Amino acid sequence: MPPSAAFRFSDTLCVAIIGDCHLPDDIIQALHFPKLQKLALQSVSISESSLHTMIAACPALECLLIKNSGGFRCVRINSITLRSIGVSGYSNRLETKFKELIIENAPCLESLLTLGSCECRLISVISAPKLEVMGCLSTHYGIRISFDSAPFDSTVIQRMGVDRLTAAVRTVKILAILMHSLSLDVVLDLMRCFPCLEKLYIESSGPGISNLWRRKHRALIRSLDIRLKTIVWNYYRGIKSHVDLATFFVLNARVLELMTLEVNVEDFNEDFFAQ
Repeated sequence: MPPSAAFRFSDTLCVAIIGDCHLPDDIIQALHFPKLQKLALQSVSISESSLHTMIAACPALECLLIKNSGGFRCVRINSITLRSIGVSGYSNRLETKFKELIIENAPCLESLLTLGSCECRLISVISAPKLEVMGCLSTHYGIRISFDSAPFDSTVIQRMGVDRLTAAVRTVKILAILMHSLSLDVVLDLMRCFPCLEKLYIESSGPGISNLWRRKHRALIRSLDIRLKTIVWNYYRGIKSHVDLATFFVLNARVLELMTLEVNVEDFNEDFFAQ
């Protein structure tokens, strides 16, 4: 069904998944989605002005996904209803590429997710006072995230490294990270940036590095209030660097309730578990 035909139902739509098409400006300008709560754009070509018009025409929108889409460089979010935003993928067309996401005013936004590899490399959060969930921060994709205004005050994360920490981001309670080589130093930097973390999701598929911590982080352990209650670790391999990092949290995360270690298929055996 072409988009123009589906849009005949725009007054009653609650969920819309639009994919593999071009959305012309003249169609978008006339649209209004008074009841739309969930919108996904997948492999869609749309101009920047039309994309902003489309989002503004959804006064009840709660969830927005932009995947493998282009025709626009920057997406500016001004929505009093949005609770979740996800961006992912690349546009394969010869068109303007999606490079920047700016959260200007999103008072209800709770979740901001980059899902896998992403063409969007600049994310700025100006006002999102209820933001609780972030991910997946990665060493692979080079995304730069800045928290530019109160209550965040110019904190910058680049490739998971904290480039500038002016003020901690205390609203974030759930964080997902993807590292090639698991580093306790990087994890602790992120915990200083997000000091109220309660759930941490880790994925690390590469070789381990030294994560010795007893002498190196002795002073930090006394000052850092680790509030983690849950850790979920994908690709746990039982190598020394992994054991050292797991031990750090077992001994120092005083309110930790659950650590889930997910292992590779080749490690799913009695010998591995016994060790």
